[in-house]
Amino acid sequence: MFNFNWLHNVSDGWGRFLLILAFIAPLIFALTMKRKYIYQDAGNQTWWRNLKLWVLVIVVIQIAIYLYF
Repeated sequence: MFNFNWLHNVSDGWGRFLLILAFIAPLIFALTMKRKYIYQDAGNQTWWRNLKLWVLVIVVIQIAIYLYF
């Protein structure tokens, strides 16, 4: 059904690079969101409700995992 034989010439380094770019794209999207939109309908605006913080933490962890393995 899915034939990915055309990818057999792609090196591991390029594969990691493209995967890391796939993680950086949502990070850039989240970091460019307005604060008003992030805290919309939130009862309080405490630091742990900030989406930018959690996206940054998750993306850094994912990138570290993919760079290590």
